[in-house]
Amino acid sequence: MATDSLGQKRAEFLALAGTAFNQMFGSDGQNGLVTFGQREQRACELTDEMARWLMAKHVGQDPSGETAMQRDCPICGEPVHYDSAQQAQQQVRELMTRRGKIEYRRAVMQCPRCRKIFFPPG
Repeated sequence: MATDSLGQKRAEFLALAGTAFNQMFGSDGQNGLVTFGQREQRACELTDEMARWLMAKHVGQDPSGETAMQRDCPICGEPVHYDSAQQAQQQVRELMTRRGKIEYRRAVMQCPRCRKIFFPPG
């Protein structure tokens, strides 16, 4: 599973935070936001976006997907083995968080006996 370095993630996050700051304050310090409700709405939208980004990156680097994987098929009980998560197919999964939907890539295992596809726990 290809993961960005911590420095790359930090740079991406700081760029996202900079964009959020500009969308909040703009060049005039107000960015067209007049009422308290407008200000609150914009701040909530921007911080929710940053929270979703943090969650997606954190879930995407889960170390459980980095090592050899052996699980029993939940259907027939046959052992399914991959030397690494990179050998397994990857699928985009969606997860609903309190701040909205995030997407991340996750290893998928396929049983050679019954041919069922399943996601290993973790």
